[in-house]
Amino acid sequence: MKLALKHPLAVGKTTIEELTFRDYATAEDLLAFDERGANQQTIKLIANLTGSDEAIIRRLHVADYRAADKIASDLIKSEADEKNASES
Repeated sequence: MKLALKHPLAVGKTTIEELTFRDYATAEDLLAFDERGANQQTIKLIANLTGSDEAIIRRLHVADYRAADKIASDLIKSEADEKNASES
């Protein structure tokens, strides 16, 4: 899944215009929840799921950060729902 940034980021000579999310979450991604503070957790999770550096995610405009948070949250929820369905 791709998220087109409403506010692209300039990093050196490169402009980041989108984030590409994996289509699955891993146990390592869940380590984000071991970080202190909800925003730090979310930044780490988004960074893991997109293969981006946390420093890039910290620079996202709030609108883009919230959109990325929604995608990440939906992805984690879908993984949890799939796990729960297989246990039923």
